[in-house]
Amino acid sequence: MSRIRMAELITPDRILPVLNAADKDRAIDKLCRFAAARAGLDGELVRRAVLAREDLTTFGVGRGIAIPHGTVPGMSKPLGALARLKRPVDFGAADGRAADLVFLLLAPESDASILLRALSCVARRLRDREVVKRLRAETGAEAAHVILTSDSWRGHDPHPDRKHAA
Repeated sequence: MSRIRMAELITPDRILPVLNAADKDRAIDKLCRFAAARAGLDGELVRRAVLAREDLTTFGVGRGIAIPHGTVPGMSKPLGALARLKRPVDFGAADGRAADLVFLLLAPESDASILLRALSCVARRLRDREVVKRLRAETGAEAAHVILTSDSWRGHDPHPDRKHAA
């Protein structure tokens, strides 16, 4: 199985630099409809698919990050959408911290393994504290996309604390 790259999941037009939502349900609803509209999917179908998955797991992963996700019939490849919430909301993270960064991940219903690979990709990127710090500070979708999909903003050495093989 090939590894999924963040650039395959997200485009600048699926990034909301500011989303106003009073609670988790409204945040999920708005982000599902936003992503569905940009991907040519039915918003209500997407919302139901994500809410069905919520019965199985919590979407809050900690450190102010949530990754709601679901499998949707009729999709051919996974896709994501990112929102920075105006006010953090509770997504049930084990650390108790409300989420202000929400990455919605949708995958084809026909391939269960692709959802896990895409989740792994998103979690890996959002585990990087510098990525998260910059996403929280960024107000533009294009710049947020660069932060998510590349390390070009880091300068010459993306991991200065790591020793590189000669």
